[in-house]
Amino acid sequence: MYRKLSELFEELLFVEPDGTVVGSGKKLWELYPFPEAIAALEEARERGRSSFQAEERGRSFTFQLARLPDGTVAVLKRDDTLAKEFDSVKREVVSTLSHEIKTPLTVIRGNVEFLLHYGDCNDKEVLKETLEKVEKLERIVSGIGRLFKKSSQMAALNLRPLTEEVVESFTPKAAGKGIALKTELEDTNTVADAVLFQQLLRNLLDNAVKFTKEGEVRVKLTEEFLEVSDTGRGIPREKLSRVFERYYREGENSGQGIGLSVVREIAKHHGWKVEVESEVGRGSRFRVVFYPDENIGKEAVKE
Repeated sequence: MYRKLSELFEELLFVEPDGTVVGSGKKLWELYPFPEAIAALEEARERGRSSFQAEERGRSFTFQLARLPDGTVAVLKRDDTLAKEFDSVKREVVSTLSHEIKTPLTVIRGNVEFLLHYGDCNDKEVLKETLEKVEKLERIVSGIGRLFKKSSQMAALNLRPLTEEVVESFTPKAAGKGIALKTELEDTNTVADAVLFQQLLRNLLDNAVKFTKEGEVRVKLTEEFLEVSDTGRGIPREKLSRVFERYYREGENSGQGIGLSVVREIAKHHGWKVEVESEVGRGSRFRVVFYPDENIGKEAVKE
C-alpha cells in the first residue's frame, strides 16, 4: 500500500549515454530544464552517482542519479512537496488510529482489573496474563502514536535509569523461564525521547526472552551503544535481512511481527542505527548505535 502511494511522488527514468530519456525521445535537460541537470548527469557518468535539488512553480524536487553497468543512468525524481503532504496525512491517520485503539484497550484493562480484584474467578493467572498482554498492546500503540506525532518529546537525559527500569520489569518473566538477566550499564547522557527509548528496549528484551529457552540475556549500555544479546535459538543468516520488516514472522509463535520493525523506526527517528548479528544455536545480538553519523544525530535533535 505504502509503495503504491509513494509512486505518486516518485518517478524513475532511464537516460541513454547521449542524454535521451528512454521512452520520451527528449533529452533529460529538455524534460526537466534545470541548470543542474546537465552537470549532475556528467557527474553520475564519471563518479557513478550524483544528486541535485530544484524548484518549479512553488514545488521542491530531488533528483538522484546512478550509473548502470551498461552506461545508462537511472534517475529517481522525487516530489518533496507532495511527499511532505503525504507524510502529514500519514501522521494524522496513525494518530487517529492510535486514539481509536486506545479506547477499547482502556475498557478491556478496566474490566480485567475489576475481575482480578473483585471477581469470582478460579484461574486468576489467566486474568493476569490477559492484563499483561493488554498493557503490552497499550505500550506499542502509545509508542507508534508518539513516533508519528509532529512534535517529539526530545530531552537531555541519562539512559541508565531508564534502562534499569525496563530491565527490572522483565526480571520476573526471565526468572520464570530460568533465564539469567544480566546488565553492564554506564551513565549515558544524550538527547532522546524517554518513552520511545524504553519502548525500543522493551521490544528488544521481549524478543530476546521469548526466543531463549535457557541461558542468559545480557543488556549493555555505553555512551556509544545499547546492546541486547541472548543465548537463544538464533536466526538463520538468510533471514537476518528481514527481521526488521513489518509483520515478518521468523517462525511459529513469533507474535505479529511488528516489535523489531518498531525498534528500527524508533532508532531511525533518533538518528540511530540498528545492527544485528546471530548464529543458529548460539544466540543473537542486537546493537543500537547512538549517532553513527554526527550530522544525523544533530538533525534528529532538531526535529
